[in-house]
Amino acid sequence: MHTEARPRYPLALLLLSNVCASASWGILTPTIIAGCLGRGSSTLVIGVLTSIWALPFLVAAPVYTRIVGRIRAKPALLVGMSADVVCVWLFPLVPHDWAWIVLQIVSGATLGHFSLITEAWLNLFSTDRSRARVTSLYGILPAIGYALGAGIYALVGYQGYAPYLAASAAMAVGMIPILLMPQEASDIVQGGEERLRHAFGRAPLLLGVAVLAGVLEMVPWSLMQVYAIDNRWPLRAAAFALPIFYWGQVLLTYPIGWIADRRPRRQVLLGTSAVAVLCMAAMMLLARTPALWAVVFLTGGIATATYTLGLAILGQRFDASHLVSANAAFMACYGLGTILGPPAVGVLMDRWGPQVFPAALGCVSASIFFCASAARREWQPREPSSIQ
Repeated sequence: MHTEARPRYPLALLLLSNVCASASWGILTPTIIAGCLGRGSSTLVIGVLTSIWALPFLVAAPVYTRIVGRIRAKPALLVGMSADVVCVWLFPLVPHDWAWIVLQIVSGATLGHFSLITEAWLNLFSTDRSRARVTSLYGILPAIGYALGAGIYALVGYQGYAPYLAASAAMAVGMIPILLMPQEASDIVQGGEERLRHAFGRAPLLLGVAVLAGVLEMVPWSLMQVYAIDNRWPLRAAAFALPIFYWGQVLLTYPIGWIADRRPRRQVLLGTSAVAVLCMAAMMLLARTPALWAVVFLTGGIATATYTLGLAILGQRFDASHLVSANAAFMACYGLGTILGPPAVGVLMDRWGPQVFPAALGCVSASIFFCASAARREWQPREPSSIQ
């Protein structure tokens, strides 16, 4: 089927649902962080709590491709989102670190296929000439959701049931676009039994970038607020760290995608990773000055663009028959970064102080630069096919 014949309406519905789900996470994540700080949890525990949701997909990525293939996309999404609505309500009932870790794992398991379906859809409904802009929209719209969620969190606070009610309601609203999606359109996304080693054999450096992108995006999401507080910013001022990070995602990701549709995407990734290294050096020097917020803003855009550029490169490397399994491998690697990054940086911050935060992210950015430099042949576009 040619791209022109494919409906854009289901993709718009799915992206709208993603905004709502992201708003839910944007409310829940700072609520979890504030609750942990209030009961004296360590930075390591906070890092684990805000990243452990990715563990189920990491250990069971092939299972999700089979679920999508056997019960179809729409029922899988509705069941998973319904389960997440229930999980959110359980957090205030059991305010203990161990219980919250279990709830985060359960929530991650029920929503593991959400991004898998969305990202396969994005690449199937885009062309090589527009792919980076389409994937950048995928990065921007959830960032808008996170920013909205963070704003709602600032209004309702973290005490009592209010933030959990708001997070649960946002996820429930996100189910409405999925209910409106035509079944025949949702069936376009097909799962399968393709083994993930196919993707690892064809694009190991790209999957390495996925791991690093997970670290680069999740560490600020989990620990930026803690970093600001450790650098003697008042609690109210530190609360703006995540919204500023999110708005960097919103305002910078699409321009980077626009450039990547006009320049080789590998070269664009080289440029963004080099800028990220400079940003981390500036963060170390300017952590206690207002200039920190400009650096946080830039970091948000670059972190999301790293993931969306990798996703666009994935689409140009794999055809439709391998795309779901390749995307599952990409997401599993991204999940590995999101799981390992925050706890690792958190424990190092506990031991050596807040400057570990920009130093670690600077090393990650330099590693992305190295992978992009070495991937000249690996990331060559595949031959055009009827899917384009």
